[in-house]
Amino acid sequence: MLKYLVVYASETGNTKKIADEIFQALPSDSKEELNVRSWNGRHDAETYFIGYWANRGTCSLEIIDLIASLHNKNVAFFGTCGLGNDQAYYKQIEQIGTLWLPGDNTYLGGYFCQGSMPLQIRERYEELRGRYDDEKLDNLLTIFDEGQRHPDKQDLLKANVFADTAIHRIPSSDNYKGFREMF
Repeated sequence: MLKYLVVYASETGNTKKIADEIFQALPSDSKEELNVRSWNGRHDAETYFIGYWANRGTCSLEIIDLIASLHNKNVAFFGTCGLGNDQAYYKQIEQIGTLWLPGDNTYLGGYFCQGSMPLQIRERYEELRGRYDDEKLDNLLTIFDEGQRHPDKQDLLKANVFADTAIHRIPSSDNYKGFREMF
């Protein structure tokens, strides 16, 4: 069994960038990184870092299947969202992932940041001009344009810090032993 497994879904490469950074930050040689499409249940680890991109406010079915299959693991989430740099929205995306996580796992927290979106999205926004609230469209276009620079170096640094913070949240077996002896 591996110590760490970084599994991600990434359609545009944004979440993979974060996965790569987290993978590099992990201290062990007993680690692996893979696309969720390569995960087949045969890969197992003590600690999972699971990455996904937000699509209409949720994660893909492949990621949901992975999350729901885990038991007695340490689990952290990470990912990217194209719709703005908003911590409340990131927290919402993180919480959606936790809905699928069985209660016998130890949740280590999450890290989400803005990501770029395909140019086709911007083109669709532009096509709506005159048929939709132009002020809202301008806001969406501003968010889109800002997202084209993400994930940036700052986002990657935060991912690195997140990985370190998450691994320090892993309960030690000594802590569990002491806890059990108390009861």
